[in-house]
Amino acid sequence: MEFTPPLLPPDVILHNRGCGINYLQRRGKIPFGQVPEDSWFLREKLCDKIAVDISWSRLEPEEGRFLWDQPEWEGCFQSWIDAGYKILLKVRGMDTLGTFYDQGTPQWVFDAGAKYVDESIAAYRGSWLLNDIPADREQPIRYPVYWDPVYLEKTAALLEALGKRYNGRPEIESFAIAHTGRWGEMHIADHQPIEPWVRQGYSVDAFLEGHRRAIDLYRAAFPDTPLQQSIGSPSFHDRFEDAMPSFEYLAECGVMLKCGGLGKAWHPPFASPWLDDDVCNCLDRFRYQSKIVFENLAPPAALQLGLDLGMSYWQRGGEAEGLGILRVEEPIPIADKKIYSFCRFFPEEYAGLTIEDEKNLWRNLARQCGYRIALQSLSVSVAARRLQTRFLWANQGVAPCYETFRIRLSLAVPGGNEVWSFEQSPACGCSPRVWDARTQIDDLLDWQLPPGISLAGKELRIGIQHTRFNGEMMQLANQGRGADGMYSVGVLQ
Repeated sequence: MEFTPPLLPPDVILHNRGCGINYLQRRGKIPFGQVPEDSWFLREKLCDKIAVDISWSRLEPEEGRFLWDQPEWEGCFQSWIDAGYKILLKVRGMDTLGTFYDQGTPQWVFDAGAKYVDESIAAYRGSWLLNDIPADREQPIRYPVYWDPVYLEKTAALLEALGKRYNGRPEIESFAIAHTGRWGEMHIADHQPIEPWVRQGYSVDAFLEGHRRAIDLYRAAFPDTPLQQSIGSPSFHDRFEDAMPSFEYLAECGVMLKCGGLGKAWHPPFASPWLDDDVCNCLDRFRYQSKIVFENLAPPAALQLGLDLGMSYWQRGGEAEGLGILRVEEPIPIADKKIYSFCRFFPEEYAGLTIEDEKNLWRNLARQCGYRIALQSLSVSVAARRLQTRFLWANQGVAPCYETFRIRLSLAVPGGNEVWSFEQSPACGCSPRVWDARTQIDDLLDWQLPPGISLAGKELRIGIQHTRFNGEMMQLANQGRGADGMYSVGVLQ
């Protein structure tokens, strides 16, 4: 018997674990109940995920005292969980302005003996930095020394508390490694001479050793939660290759690699104006070990480059407070929306975008990001109480499927209850190389049937069930999904 399950149109958005777009909240976060119900992105169900970050100093202002319920943290994101969203979390050891601005490591860490470097805030005014720098304050920007043992000791205690609270919870999509570099992106600083950092023990090797320690601390705290790391250069010379030992270790550990710079190439040669060549090469090198994550809202050509590189997740960048996507429909210049990080570098490309064009940037990414598994055909035969099946799957997405899963098969009374079901791993395995983007997968599976079941007239149903996340069912690019996540294939004759 041959079955050809109907496919969904390619413009239908799937909501699946481990891929897709995320909304993003900055400071001044907005609970779900305060988002207008008629918002275009809620009507269109663009995604089921939202990313939330907070500075360490805001979450733990005194050692061991955690402000879990504050409006910048659970006081906001719990409302999104209650509305059915999954959350991507980040606690930053260093944010934009550092300790004295409540945007970084709390002062009590330094009082305990952790080393730091203070840089003049005046050096940042009028610089490349895209964030707003206050003109009326003169406190320095205080950086932690990321490889300092006291800093790492206090980080370990924080992560232990975070892990106890969030590890393994299915509503937590991922947790970001964010205690190395500004914004957790592996950047140190480049506005001051290197000498103050050298006096605190700086070298590329020291940085990499501290970063590896931080990675291990996060892995210990979150053994059951996916991790991601924003990638950058640990070098004052901005040599991306200096970080390669860290990238190799992250990939070895299966940590997602996130690039926050999509939309602007900074260093020659320039194969593309949208992203440095060495970043492209790095992401391509590790594409079968680590998911690729991009941040930044950019012109269509830039976003297409991210899709071509195998983007699993995407979120907007920019410094708009609250829920940035709310600003898309505002009839103001794009630069004033503060969700387009690099618009000043490519003014003509951005000026040509209408509000509908801006919406289409989000829609296109929501449709394409990550994997998109479809069952194209299923052949079934019966021999000696064994059901022999041949599945022809296709990954229609732009990224490999990195998830581990089992194929579930069931027999049911047509339109009614199941009378038998079983799950088993695909014979071809769950390797990202096998389930690569734009690839067909041919898989043969045998199913032992119990005695006493008549096959004639039974409805055959199939589904893909994650091995983690409480056995959550994957959404396929097929029609006919039931409330249990299974898909009706047809009736056996």
